[in-house]
Amino acid sequence: MSIDYQELETLQEYVLVSQNRQRVDCFRRNNQGRWELYIYRGNQQLELTSINFQCLLTDVYEDVNFPRR
Repeated sequence: MSIDYQELETLQEYVLVSQNRQRVDCFRRNNQGRWELYIYRGNQQLELTSINFQCLLTDVYEDVNFPRR
């Protein structure tokens, strides 16, 4: 469960990458120590501030074929 990660004092950010659709959920600790959820979809730019990384979400899912519903 995601709450287990949030108990790690040194962890600043973690991501959940969907395998069924183009979506990334990024949980980021704010200055008050509370976790905030950032949802990335479609052609948005994914940002991981803890490692100073940015890329388009479409690049994350390059060559991925999703199952039809």
